[in-house]
Formats: sequence, C-alpha cells, structure tokens
Amino acid sequence: MNEHDSTLPSDDGDEAQATRLILEGLQAGATLKDLKGVSSEMLESVYALAHRFYQNGQLDDAETFFRFLCLYDFYNAEYALGLGAVLHIKRDYDKAISMYAVAQTLDLQDDRPMFHVGQCHLALGKLRQARECFEGVAARAAGSELGDRAEAYLQALAADQRSDTGAGVADDCGPRQDGGGLP
Repeated sequence: MNEHDSTLPSDDGDEAQATRLILEGLQAGATLKDLKGVSSEMLESVYALAHRFYQNGQLDDAETFFRFLCLYDFYNAEYALGLGAVLHIKRDYDKAISMYAVAQTLDLQDDRPMFHVGQCHLALGKLRQARECFEGVAARAAGSELGDRAEAYLQALAADQRSDTGAGVADDCGPRQDGGGLP
C-alpha cells in the first residue's frame, strides 16, 4: 500500500469503517454514483457511448459500458434495459430476461421490458410464457406502436399454432438496433 495515497485505508480499522459507511449508504438507498461523486452528466455521456456501441453492433463494448452504468446507478431503468438488449442480441436470453425484469421493476409504466421478455421466451421456445407477455403488453399499450407489435406477435403465435409448423414466429424475436426504442 502506498503510504502517500490518502484515499486508501491505512489499517484494518479504517477499512472496516469505510466498509461500514459504504454499506450504510447503500442501505439508505445511495448508489455507487452518489458514493463516488460521479455526476449524472458523466453517466449520460457513458450511456451515449454505450448506445452508440449497441447501434454499431459492437456488443462486447456496449455490454461493458451498460454493466458499468448499472453498477453505478442501479435505479436507472434505461441502463438495465440497455444491458438487457445487449444480452438479448447476444442470445443470452436467460440473462436478458433477468435484466429486463430489473428494468420493469424500476419503471412499471414502461412496457418495453415485458415485450422483450416475451421475445426472449419465444426464442427459448417457451410459447406460453411468450404469449402471456405479449398479451399483457397488448392490453396495457393498446393503440401504441408497441401494443401493435405485441398484437402482431400474438397473431403470429395463433397462426403458427393453427398451422402446427412450429417455425416462423421465433425468427424475428430480437430487439431492434436501429434506435427503435432500445436501449
């Protein structure tokens, strides 16, 4: 340990106190952003960079930056949605579902996470769960573009079930990378 570095604890007692203060802050609802003094403007700049990587298909870079954002401000639903979208495109559907669930919990008014959970379930072949997600979105977002997209998935699922082919519906089950609402 560098004796001139005042940001590092000087002994075990200081380390224990620092740990206690951090835990107290987190339990009180503080984010790492707050504890480290990182500005919202800085995080928005990082978000813009993560989003650009996402749109350019640089998914590993986008994932790194979205993970950073989620770590520093775990109350921001857009950051969780962005990480979910990256994982979704990378076909890591179970992890994407988990991140979309976080985003949904953080912003109950946003139906995008549930829509994308439906897409993930569809890609995993879990048609009942996918249908339930799309039904919820279609009902809550009726008349919107997202509601219409959910309704289209429901119609495709119904047609697929009638034809009993088991193919077709899951072919288009990823988030759009063209800036169409994600991340």
